[in-house]
Amino acid sequence: MRKVSYLFLIMLVTASLLSGCAKEDLPVSEANIPSAPAMAQPLAQALKLSDEELVYEYCSGIDLALADNLLFTQAKDIPTETLYIFFCYITSPSEGSENIQEQWHNKTDDKYHVPIADIENVLNRYFDGYHFDPAQIDGYQPQTKEIVIGGLGGFGGGRFPKLVSKEQLSDDTLKLTVDYYDFDYTEVFYTKVYTIRFTEEGSQYLSIQKAE
Repeated sequence: MRKVSYLFLIMLVTASLLSGCAKEDLPVSEANIPSAPAMAQPLAQALKLSDEELVYEYCSGIDLALADNLLFTQAKDIPTETLYIFFCYITSPSEGSENIQEQWHNKTDDKYHVPIADIENVLNRYFDGYHFDPAQIDGYQPQTKEIVIGGLGGFGGGRFPKLVSKEQLSDDTLKLTVDYYDFDYTEVFYTKVYTIRFTEEGSQYLSIQKAE
């Protein structure tokens, strides 16, 4: 009986060692590749939103702030001034949320001192391949690499959109077609098509185009 138990113990130890070796032999890169469901998760979360929530979250606000100034097929074509206004809009405080713009407010001169690096960090989340030239923005200080300005803009008003269609182009990309109406939702003023890529960091606009 002791001999059988001893042999069984040796078999268990050998199996454990072989299992450990097999794990060590796996390429490190394989362990870091996320599964398909994990890669698609941000888009899957967005698709759980209602049509109204999708339009509110990704379309109507930037249409209100930038109108037809933000129309592009590639991010590199977006003008610097438009990128700057987008930055001001996307960082502007909303009801019940933290006012992140306050971090740039200097009480000494009562102005906002916004580092160019902070602007680019924000833009990196929403656009891929854009070109931002701070020298084109009023208040740019090349010595300190910041924009010094009295305010970062206020955005208000309303839009009257309605989602026409949503089309999943890939595991991480969604196309939204949105009609913008008059106040009574009786006449369509114009239609825009938004192509949006969803990442772990948020969402990026690949293109925004006006439908003919």
